Amino acid sequence: MTGVGQATATAGPSAESSVLLRRATSSLARYAEELTELTSFDSGTWNAAGTRRVVAWCAARVEALGARTKIVELDGDGPAVGPALVARLAVPTDAQVLLVGHADTVYPDGTAARRRTRRAGRRVLGPGVSDDKGGVLAGIHAMELLADLPGPRRGEVVLLVSPDEEVGSPRSVGLLTSLARTADVVLGLECARENGDLVRARKGVCDVDITLRGRSAHAGIEPERGADAALAAARLVVALHEAARTRDGVSLNVGVVRAGSRPNVVADVAELRLEVRATTAVALDEMLGTVDALVDDLAAAGVNGTTARSGHCPPFEPTPASTELLRRAVRRAQDLGLTVSGAATGGVGDTNFAAATGTPALDGLGPVGGGDHSDAEWLDLSSVPARVALLAGLVLDVGRSTTTPHDRPARKDDR
Repeated sequence: MTGVGQATATAGPSAESSVLLRRATSSLARYAEELTELTSFDSGTWNAAGTRRVVAWCAARVEALGARTKIVELDGDGPAVGPALVARLAVPTDAQVLLVGHADTVYPDGTAARRRTRRAGRRVLGPGVSDDKGGVLAGIHAMELLADLPGPRRGEVVLLVSPDEEVGSPRSVGLLTSLARTADVVLGLECARENGDLVRARKGVCDVDITLRGRSAHAGIEPERGADAALAAARLVVALHEAARTRDGVSLNVGVVRAGSRPNVVADVAELRLEVRATTAVALDEMLGTVDALVDDLAAAGVNGTTARSGHCPPFEPTPASTELLRRAVRRAQDLGLTVSGAATGGVGDTNFAAATGTPALDGLGPVGGGDHSDAEWLDLSSVPARVALLAGLVLDVGRSTTTPHDRPARKDDR
C-alpha cells in the first residue's frame, strides 16, 4: 500500500485515461511548435508589450476551443504591466476549476533573440519554457482535451494568465483571489519538480528593510564618542540568523548590507535588506516580530533602528481539502502509469495567494522542467502528454467529487 501523496506505476490506464493520453500524445508536435513560438519573443514583467502578446496569443487559442475570454487591464502605481487573461470554458464535469499561470518571465529584453529556443534530445531549452509558458500551454492543451469530450457541460474551467507573477503579482493579486474564492479548486500550472513531483505546499515570504542610525565620530581620535551602526549591523545579522536557525520551517537571508562612508569615520548609518520565509503564517508572523525586537534591542548601544516590510506573500499551507486534492491527483497519475508525490518548496507562487482564500489548491501541474531563471532553463517534452492528461483527468475527478456550495467548509471570506 502506498503512502499518502505517493503513487507507483500500474499495469495500464483506464479507458478514460487512455483516451486522454492518446489524444495528448497526438498533439505533442503541435505543443512543441507552439512553445517555440511563445518563447520566441521577450515577455519580462516590465515588458508590457511582450506579456500582452502572450495574453493575446492565449486568448485566440482558447477562443478557438469555444472559450469566452476577457482581457483585463491592470492599473497601479509604478511601471506599466500588460493585461491579464480570464478565459472560461464549459466542460463535462460539475466543478469550477481555476487554472493559474503567468505570461511574464524574469529575463531582460534581448534574451529571446540571444538564446533561441532549441531542442536537445527529449528537452527543449529556452527562456520561459518551464517558467511558465510551458505550463500555460499545457493548461490550454488540457482544456482542448476537455472540450473534445462528450457529455453535459455543467462545469467550467477558468484559465487565468497573469502578467506580473515574477514580481509577486502586485497588480493581479486582487483578480486572482476573487477568482479563487468562487472556484471549487485551484490548480497551478507551474511546471512539476525535476523528479516529477507536484507541489502541495510553499513557504510564505516577506521582505524587510532595516535602517540603523548611530552617531559618527573620528575613528582614530575619539571613537568612543560614536555609536557604530556598522558594528550594530554585523551583530544584528548574526542574531537574525541564529533566531531563524532555531525555528522549524523558517529561513532568513540578509541579502544587502551597507554602512558608513569613510574608513576613518565611525559609521552613523547602516542599511540591511533581508527576507524571511516560513511554512506557516504563524511562524512567519512570529519571525517578523523577532526581527523587530532584535532591532529595538540595539537602542541599548545607542543605535536606533526602524523596519519596513514589503512584498508579503502568505504561505501555501496544506489543508485536509488540499490533501484530498493531492490524493486524487496521485490516483489519476497512477492510472496514467506515473509515479508522483507531493513536495513542499521554499519558492512562492500565485497558488500562495489562491490557497490563502481557503480554496483547495495544488501546484506543479505543468510538464516536468527545471533550471528556472537561468540560461539552462529546460522542459522535458516527453513528459508533456502524460502531464496534460493528468491535468485534464484531475479536472474531471474534481467534478465527480465536488460538494454543493452549501456543503463546502467555510472559506476565509465567508467567516
